Amino acid sequence: MLRGEKVRFRAIEREDLPQLRDWRNHPEIRRRTREFRLLSMENQERWFAQLHDDRNTVMFAVLDEQGKLIGVVGLTYIDWKNRKSEVSIYIGDESAWGKGYGLDALRTLVGYGFHTANLHKLYAEIFSFNEPSIKLFEKAGFKPDGRKREDQFVDGKYWDTLVYSLLASEFPG
Repeated sequence: MLRGEKVRFRAIEREDLPQLRDWRNHPEIRRRTREFRLLSMENQERWFAQLHDDRNTVMFAVLDEQGKLIGVVGLTYIDWKNRKSEVSIYIGDESAWGKGYGLDALRTLVGYGFHTANLHKLYAEIFSFNEPSIKLFEKAGFKPDGRKREDQFVDGKYWDTLVYSLLASEFPG
């Protein structure tokens, strides 16, 4: 089990899937991710089955201090040759929003990515309207790499995608 200051990570279990589906279908969470469709249990089951065989994805359930499931983090699109990965994170439990769990989960995942997985670079793609995520990644030390202009269609409009990254040499942990 991985531990941060406030959070713990464990493997995602089959019994987590209904909660994860509900969180991913929450309008505010769905509009901040690249998933535009509503997810079913069948979608969740397929995703879960693929996790065990996908060498390029590592996902964790995020638990609070009491052991309650509050979100999900992971490394996706891992490029082992170039030692880089995209970061995936969401705190789905609304009662945990704004309490520092996201920052602690992100820092814990970054530590895992650099120290355990031996990656060199972690990056995130964030919609330009997603101020909370921009602030979160900047607070965790990620730096802007660039902008993909009018990259994603959300709420009837094209939005830029901002690319942020962090190098292992920049991580103090």
